[in-house]
Order: sequence, then structure tokens, then C-alpha cells
Amino acid sequence: MGTTLTFAKKRFAYRTQKNSALFFSIVFHPVMLPTFFFIFACWMVPEILTPFSTFALQVRFLILIFITTMVIPVAMLSIHFALNKQKLSLNLLYLHERKARIYPFFYTALFYSGITYMFYFNLHLNVFICSFIAMVSFALLLISFISLFYKISAHIMALTAVAGYLILLQLSLPDTDLLLSICVMIGITGITASSRLFLQAHTPAQILAGCFVGLLSTCSCLLWLYV
Repeated sequence: MGTTLTFAKKRFAYRTQKNSALFFSIVFHPVMLPTFFFIFACWMVPEILTPFSTFALQVRFLILIFITTMVIPVAMLSIHFALNKQKLSLNLLYLHERKARIYPFFYTALFYSGITYMFYFNLHLNVFICSFIAMVSFALLLISFISLFYKISAHIMALTAVAGYLILLQLSLPDTDLLLSICVMIGITGITASSRLFLQAHTPAQILAGCFVGLLSTCSCLLWLYV
């Protein structure tokens, strides 16, 4: 009886850990982070969203970001798999296989680069908005190239890049206190990294590589913000 109860407790603990790991992997999927970041910006640092100064304009901008950085890339990914006659599934959308990542990441990087161009040269949006989207474009180009020979964690790359960008924002806007937000972001990155390891989606080396590429992507913003 005692052995059965212990086994049940272990199974419950395992399922709880697995569900928690899946939750963080889904909620903090890289494709959702641009939308989350700009929602955060509307709340904590609205000054970086000029000229979207009113609530109505900010909502429209968030809808634009959601469509261009989440809906369209997922649609492009679905079309890519459909053209390759691959059955669409949640596992496929996670791009677990290294070779399966190359073209989707590259296509998405080109699309994000087009968005950056449109935002900067056509809509003349401010440097913070454009530099963030440019950072995402650069990160996707890096991971598509790296995926030719090595698999790294896209989740950790994206989360580390956002955490690094928050640090750059703090340096650029010293009157804004983002210390708590930075700490929370680092905590989320750590929990997500643990989740990816628990799900055996990545090795520790792939997690560390994702951190490095994410920080390297953040450094690309220095050209926008300080040059």
C-alpha cells in the first residue's frame, strides 16, 4: 500500500512538473515575445511608443504587432509545411529537428527585416520600436545560419535577447526604473530554460548557446541606440 502511494505521488509530481514545463514553453514561445514586450512597454515605458500616445493608438499598434509578428509567421510556417507535404502538428511547430528549422527561421527573418524597413523608412517610427524589431530579425538570421550545423534553444535565445534589451532600455532611460522587470525577465528565462531541459528538448550546451546568441542579438541594438 505504501509503495503504491509513493508511486502515485511521484507520478503526480512528474505530471505537475511536465505540465508546468509545457506551460512555460507554450506561453513564452519566441513568436509571442514581441507582442508581450510591447504590451509591457505600453504599461511600463509608454514613452518608447511615440507617436502612439493614446490608448486607442496603442491598441491599434499592438494589433499590428500581433498580426505581423505572430499571425503571419505562423501562417508562413504552416504554408511551408503544407508545401512540403508534412502533416501539421504541435511538435512540428516547435521545430524540434535541426534541419527543419533552417528555412522557416530564414523566411521569418526576411519577413521581420521587411517589417523593420517598413517601420523605419516608411512609417518613420522611433528608434526603440525599430531597434527591437531589427534585433528580432538579426536573431532569426543568426539562428537560421547556426541551424545549418547545430541546434540551439530558440526559446532561450529570444528570452535572453528581451532581457538584454530591457537592460539597454534602463541605460537609455535612466529616469525609468526597470530593475524589477529585468529581474523578473531573468527569472522567466531561467524557469523556461529548466522547462526545456526537463522536456529534453535541449541539452545544457544548447541552452547556453541560446543565451550567447540572445546577448549577441541584443548587442546589435547598440548601433541603433548609441551610434
